[in-house]
Order: sequence, then structure tokens, then C-alpha cells
Amino acid sequence: MKKDSAKTKKTVLKKCRWLVIPIALLTLAFILISHRPGRYNPVKVVDNNQGLNDAIARSPQPIRLHNITLSDAQVIFTPDQIILMATARAQPVDFVITAELNPIIDQHGLLNIHVNRVALGAIKITGLAKWIAASAYSNWLSSTGTDPNNLAARVCQSLLNDEPFEPVFEVSGKRLQVEQMQLAREMVKLRLIPVSDQSHQP
Repeated sequence: MKKDSAKTKKTVLKKCRWLVIPIALLTLAFILISHRPGRYNPVKVVDNNQGLNDAIARSPQPIRLHNITLSDAQVIFTPDQIILMATARAQPVDFVITAELNPIIDQHGLLNIHVNRVALGAIKITGLAKWIAASAYSNWLSSTGTDPNNLAARVCQSLLNDEPFEPVFEVSGKRLQVEQMQLAREMVKLRLIPVSDQSHQP
């Protein structure tokens, strides 16, 4: 009887060991995903406060993508890149999603917005994020009838496929092109030049 009891205990211990490994991995994954970056500090709406993050805080939120709700967006400028951060709510847990972008204007004057990294918490999900975004982009084009050559669509194509585009914007009825872009700590410097309609005709 004692031998049988000892064998049973050993079997139970072995099974417990095999259970501990997946539980530990799941716990570690949850800790990494739920990691909140220290620099994530979205601006709350404050009267008379100026700046891009204040404007973002005043914009319509949240944004819903499938079963995920994005809110509390924040933009951080560094000398190397633009960092976008937001809270992704997927009940019952909230996560912080981070996208690191590297915008470059090439010698032809075209802007490319390269996605360096996308992370959910502390876990890199760049490939998965691009795949989900590509599906959402395709649905947006088909459901809205949006012209793939308009500015918003070209920005999406640059983010998804590294496709450069002409950085021409219309402001107060005038067409302006971003000729130079310089990233700095907490700011981005743009040099804009006027563009005539004739120069953009085929």
C-alpha cells in the first residue's frame, strides 16, 4: 500500500510540474501585455492648454476597431521618431498599444511614414498589427467608397506598405507641400512651400 501511495504522489507531482510551466508562461505573457510604459501620460482636457496632445484630447473619442476600443491617445516627438500611444480596451482588461514611426522625406520630395515597431504592452506585434490594419483599411475603402489616391488613403498605404506619397495638404484653400521635416524633442519642425494646381496636373 505504501509503494502504491508513493507512486501516486510521484504521478501527482509530475502532473503538477507540467501544469506549472504553462501557468507561469501565461502569467508572464499577461504581465508583458499589461505593461504600462512609463512615458505614457495622455493629456486630459484643460481649458486654455495648447498643443497637439490637448487637441487630441478634445477630439472625438473613443475609436472602435472591431472588438477593441482605442482611447486616451498621446503623441510623443523625439529626435528619432514619432511615438503614438493609446489605451486599447478589450473587456475585461485594458492594454497600452504603442506605435513608433519614422517619417522621411526622400530626395524626390516624397514622404514615407515607416512603422518601426508596434507593441501591445511590452510585446512586439508589428506584423500582426499591420495585418489587422490592412484588413481594416480594405474594409474602410470598400464600405466608404474612398478613393485610394486621396490623402488619407495614401497615408494608410505608406504606414502599411512603406509607399511614399506627395505630402501636399490644403489649408484655408491653399495647397501647401511639406518640403522639410525635422523631428526634435517634444516638437516637429515643418517647412511648407506653396504649390500651384498646374504643377500637380498630369
